[in-house]
Amino acid sequence: MKQLGLGIIGLHHQHPRWYFPLWQHLPEYKPVAIAEKDEAFLEQENEFFRLDVHTDYNELLQRADVDVVIIFLPHSQMPEAVAAAAKAGKHVIVEKPCAANLRGMEEIAQTARSYPHIKISAPYVWRTHPVSEKIRSAVKKGLLGHIMAMEGRLNAGGAHRYVRDNATWMLKSSEGGPMWNLGVHLIDYFRWITGKEIVSVFGITNGPFGQPVRDIEDNAQALLTCSDGTLGILDISYSLTESYPGKRDIFISFRGTIGEISWSPAWQGNKDTFLLVSEHESCSDNYSQKIDVESKAIPGYGGHMAWSWLKDFAGAIQEDSEPMVGIQDMLTAVRVADAFYRSLASGCKETV
Repeated sequence: MKQLGLGIIGLHHQHPRWYFPLWQHLPEYKPVAIAEKDEAFLEQENEFFRLDVHTDYNELLQRADVDVVIIFLPHSQMPEAVAAAAKAGKHVIVEKPCAANLRGMEEIAQTARSYPHIKISAPYVWRTHPVSEKIRSAVKKGLLGHIMAMEGRLNAGGAHRYVRDNATWMLKSSEGGPMWNLGVHLIDYFRWITGKEIVSVFGITNGPFGQPVRDIEDNAQALLTCSDGTLGILDISYSLTESYPGKRDIFISFRGTIGEISWSPAWQGNKDTFLLVSEHESCSDNYSQKIDVESKAIPGYGGHMAWSWLKDFAGAIQEDSEPMVGIQDMLTAVRVADAFYRSLASGCKETV
């Protein structure tokens, strides 16, 4: 199997450093170069990365030893960079939510249509958590019956972390707030687990409170309605205190006519427990089960789940198959987030 030369585009983001330990456990990839237009910051950061450097990502895209790029630019700059990469014949991992607005995501979809041989995907990595595989299997087997309601919570540390990590563009509403940046993870997850399509959204927010100066919300909550009447609740924020363990408060649940699954993912460590309650005939000996799941101890952002997602993407390139997360998945998540922000403006439920 040919090792894929990897180019990293953009460093004013938290994830380039957070991802970097993953590549040591992924022989499918070989990081070779970084592009960042902030020359002083690039020089400073490359003391950590120690790769070839470019101040113009178009120079990186001309390298024969780069097969795939991972893009960490401000959301508003991502569609143009994706188009340039595809034109240069490079496969693309574009950090979610992939664009600053729906129009930008539609431009990426057009790029995918124009270059069908190029693999373009976004790392919706919660799909590849070992617990997620078990949850999806239980839902497919009918252990919950008809899904009636679902809930997702993804609350992260305060907005100050974007100052700390040299990504202050994340504090601008023109680049999207917490629901845009984080909420898309769970929007995609709900759809992937259940196969249901979200058709309307009602949203509310509050904040910002305190420093740093910003014009994005601190807390965002959404009521989702699916085409079959299933309801969903999202609680997304940049508002956890410094003392909160792991700086992440995450919870996922699915409630059906004969059962429920609830899970509080272990953001720290590699041992998880989720609750499965089912009155399905196959569970007659034990209607309520706490199921333990152990992940591989992989260092870096997302650990095992990000490692597994990146392996899948490399496999899609090598085998010329469809990536796990396709353009339609990426577009659908952004359409739901877009309806949320339209709801804030109108004060009404908005159609996706």
